[in-house]
Parts: sequence; structure tokens; C-alpha cells
Amino acid sequence: MSVERPVLVSVMQFEDALKSGALTVFDVIDVAATTGADGVELRRELWNGWASELAAARQRGDEKGLLITFATHATLFSTDAATLRGDIDAAAVLGSPIIRFFPGQIPAQDNEAGWDAGQAIADYAAQKGVVIALENYARTPGGTLAEVQTALARIPALMTNFDMGNYSLHGQDIPAAAAALADRIVSSHLKDQTGNPADAPIVLGAGVLPLDAIFDALDSLPQRVIYCFEFRGGDDAVARIEQSLAYLKARQE
Repeated sequence: MSVERPVLVSVMQFEDALKSGALTVFDVIDVAATTGADGVELRRELWNGWASELAAARQRGDEKGLLITFATHATLFSTDAATLRGDIDAAAVLGSPIIRFFPGQIPAQDNEAGWDAGQAIADYAAQKGVVIALENYARTPGGTLAEVQTALARIPALMTNFDMGNYSLHGQDIPAAAAALADRIVSSHLKDQTGNPADAPIVLGAGVLPLDAIFDALDSLPQRVIYCFEFRGGDDAVARIEQSLAYLKARQE
């Protein structure tokens, strides 16, 4: 893959094993390196002992030549500021260029206190050298294109993690959303969907999303965009990762 489209696996592919204790985050980093991926997305919620292991995880990633990114379930406009700053600090220690937050409830236009609080967190991230990648949430609030655009327009330092599956869940035109967000996209969660909203995301090319049109829109962007698989690995995470890597490689041929 082009260096402008590094492809990452996520701890999502190893969620069950991490929850059971069968694997550690360090095991996931090691396995990611064997797949040919360019990096791995780590998450606080799937990482026991994360606060004391950040520096060691960065070192392991550096040893393996992997890009490490950080994502949490925190919401920019709903989670307390101390937690948001702590997540940003964690991303900085990991060397992650981005931190994935969800929006939460978007403040009303005249809610100056709400917007000022969001701006303060964006300013803090900038001081730490971390970009907030606001992701369209799978449910509500904070999942629609209009909500994401409202936040990005009000706080210019914010960027977005473009989740193709989540826009589908809201019944929105995914390639059109990519075109609308354009230069604010810094990363994208890659997945396919079965067409049943109740089903979990699946590997690329196995579902019904218009992937060719989506990737045409994303690949046309001139900036660096971090691609990250976001689907569960089940009993054979590596095979599902390799299947999705093969899908992306085939697009380049």
C-alpha cells in the first residue's frame, strides 16, 4: 500500500481474546506485524493495564516498524474533560498522530459553554501534537453527516475518522459523505456490512456496501489517510485481516 494510505489492524479483530485474557495488547502488536499491515489501532476499553503499559507498547510498535494509533469511546461533548485529556495524553505517549473520539450530543448553536469546552479540548490536543479524529457514531447522537459537519465547522482544528459502515447504518450516501468531508478526513474505519443493521461488520468484499465507489472517493483525497480495519476477527482473525488486505491490494492492480 502507498505510504499515504497506511493500513492498520485493530484490537477489534482480537476483542474476544483480549477480553478473556488469552492475548495481550503486546501479542496483538506482534501478530499485526506478521500480517503485512502497517500498524495497529489500540483502544483503552480493550486494554487492561493500559495506563502503565503505554511506553512499552510504543516501544514494541517501534521495534516492529508499526504505526500505533489510539481510539477510545469517549465523547468530545459529553465526557468529562479530565478523561478526554487523559486519552490525549495516552495517544501522545504512544506516538499516535490521532485520537478517535465520538461527538456525543452536539451543542446547540447558542450553547457557548459547550462549544468552548470542545474548543479547549481541541486546543489541548494541538499542544500535545495529536489530532482529534471525530467519528460518526453507529447510533445516536453524533452519527450523522450533518452532526459531524456542524462540529467540524465550529471547531476548525477537529478532523474526522470516516466510518463507512456507520454512515450506512444511518441510511446515508457513503461516497457523498466522503466527498462532503473531503480534506477533513484523516483516517477511515474499513469494513463491509451484510445489509442487516443488527449484524456486526464483516471483512471487505463480503457484504453489500458500494466499496468501489467508497474507495474511489477516499483514494481521490490528496492527503494522507490512515486506513484501519474495524470488524471482529472471530476464531480466525489473521485470515480475516489477510482477506481484507488482499481486497485492498487487488484494487491497486
